[in-house]
Amino acid sequence: MKLRNSVELVILAAEPQDDLSDCFQEAPDPELTSEDIQLRSRAVEWINPLDDEEDEVEQQPIYQVVQRLIKDAQRFKSFSSLMHLHSVKAFLELREKYRLAPRIKNPAMRASQVIAKSIGKGPYFAKKLRSLTRYIGRFRTLPPPTAGKHNAHPSLLNNERIAQAVRRYLTVLADGEITPLKLLRQVNNVIIPALGLDLAGQKISESCARRWLVKLGYEMKEVKKGMYVDGHERADVLLGYLDFGSYFDLILISLRRIYKDKDLEPIEPTLAVGEKLHIPVFHDESICRSNDLRRRVWVREGRMPLRKKGEGRAIHISDFIVEQTGRIILNEEQRKLNEQLPVDQRLAVTDARKIIYPGKNSDGWWNMEKLIMKRTLPIFERLYPGAVGEFFFDQSSAHGAFAPDALNAKEMNVKPGGKQRMMHPTFIPMDNPNPALRGQPQSMSFPAELPPCHPHYEFRGKPKGMRQVIEERGLLDYLTSVNGGKVPPGECKFCKASREKQEQLMREAQAIVDEPDETREDIPQLGTSIACCMRRFLSEQEDFKAEKPLLQIVIEEAGHKCYFLPKFHCELNPIEMYWGWTKTRLRVAADGTFPTAKRLVPDILDSCPTKTIRAFFRKTWRYMDAYRKGLNAKEAEYAIKKYRSHRAIGRNVMMSLEIMHNPA
Repeated sequence: MKLRNSVELVILAAEPQDDLSDCFQEAPDPELTSEDIQLRSRAVEWINPLDDEEDEVEQQPIYQVVQRLIKDAQRFKSFSSLMHLHSVKAFLELREKYRLAPRIKNPAMRASQVIAKSIGKGPYFAKKLRSLTRYIGRFRTLPPPTAGKHNAHPSLLNNERIAQAVRRYLTVLADGEITPLKLLRQVNNVIIPALGLDLAGQKISESCARRWLVKLGYEMKEVKKGMYVDGHERADVLLGYLDFGSYFDLILISLRRIYKDKDLEPIEPTLAVGEKLHIPVFHDESICRSNDLRRRVWVREGRMPLRKKGEGRAIHISDFIVEQTGRIILNEEQRKLNEQLPVDQRLAVTDARKIIYPGKNSDGWWNMEKLIMKRTLPIFERLYPGAVGEFFFDQSSAHGAFAPDALNAKEMNVKPGGKQRMMHPTFIPMDNPNPALRGQPQSMSFPAELPPCHPHYEFRGKPKGMRQVIEERGLLDYLTSVNGGKVPPGECKFCKASREKQEQLMREAQAIVDEPDETREDIPQLGTSIACCMRRFLSEQEDFKAEKPLLQIVIEEAGHKCYFLPKFHCELNPIEMYWGWTKTRLRVAADGTFPTAKRLVPDILDSCPTKTIRAFFRKTWRYMDAYRKGLNAKEAEYAIKKYRSHRAIGRNVMMSLEIMHNPA
């Protein structure tokens, strides 16, 4: 009975009361003994929290606490805390005013909403303000920050070794080749086994690989044709751009026709005595496909049209465009006059455009032999007698092809004879270390008549090979000493690789260099020295470097000029816009059959107005002017849109705030 009464007393004492002492003011229960009364008294004394209030020090008012916290936040420059504390301070002041106004009900709610609205916040911040005030009033400080305190799921990417291996792998891959599936296979099949991690058979999924790519700064984007920005910082691209940029310094604008910004009508230049009119001519090739139809169509209820698989047969076009007449072609009147000329003066071809149909049992693929400048130059000279043509080409392999007898180390063997081309004689460069050999003539093949005692008698009349040419220049000993006393190979592994493979090797080496010192492995030597092999060393000789492509030789021998556009700068060629204009209209009119495309392509090409081609040129001149003013690719693209009706970029473009806030 006593035990039961004791438990009941404790439960009764634990119930909330306005004043716990009131429960003992009632008349005593006659059934309770003196021992029960003492137990009840001790339970109330143990539970009642108000018994300790006499020992507590009077606490600081909340308003003063907020002011103290504001000073601390100002000292530590915690701007987020300052914003919340100033809001709490304003809330306390406004709440006190509302409490003095009898008509305002629930002053705390009203005051928090007004303060939140005054700083552009909503009801959530008002609720947070009231909660923050209660927290400060109870604990006399701000609540601890919650950023980064959530329970995140563990990730293998948090492992520094795995993260380093993943970054290196992604660095090695070329732009556009990265996919979550490739990363998944690399991590599961290569990285994890190589690191010896025991994950109990667990592997990452494709969605996990996709999240890793996002964490590492990658994003999925649609591939669009237009400006190539990524390759602009390459060393060979910058060097080619500097060489091309000298064109603007040497050739004055006064030697060319300029065209008005509004109506694109020509303004003839004023030429001095001995000066000739210069006509810019741009060339390029393009391929149209017979099954290249419209990519966006109007459909009803999702009923998509049925189309053939594949791109269809190819139609390869090679053409030239000029500002004055649009294309290098004789008009009808000029063709009639051409027919009246004698046979030896008559042009066999009156159009510089060349259309072929490559494929099996059809025309071959485009090469240097098909780009016959001897057919284009006479047409140009008939259209513009006495003028100098400035021919611009991109840096394709066909345009950069050398003459059969040109100095080309890639066509040479290490030893004499064999299958290697006969090259024209040359002169030993003036930068040769041996002064006695500078400027001396050097034949690239052995004489046809050699005495039988000659060590190379069996190779008479045949090419000498790289080693013999280097030895005659007195450079073989130097090349051997640089390679540690060994004769270098004819071609090292790095130089033998393709351009894509060389870029991959360079990315691998750069990824190793970027690693921390404690995880860095041996850095492979990638032939950065010109003495890595005979072919690289010989190709860096001045006479080999000065060799011009056959295309340039043919043009310059005719009295004209030849320029090669920088790599990754298709925006500097107006004919690229001409191709886009043509293909847009071809997709609308084509029906997916080759005969229709074969008929439409020349008709659409001929239908492009001359003023439209002049507008293409005007945009190209704007790009060139933007680069000349020091803008990078993205800044230039923005400036072109801003000055779309001008041939040049405004002088104040560098001070434009839009350009300043449009970083690359």
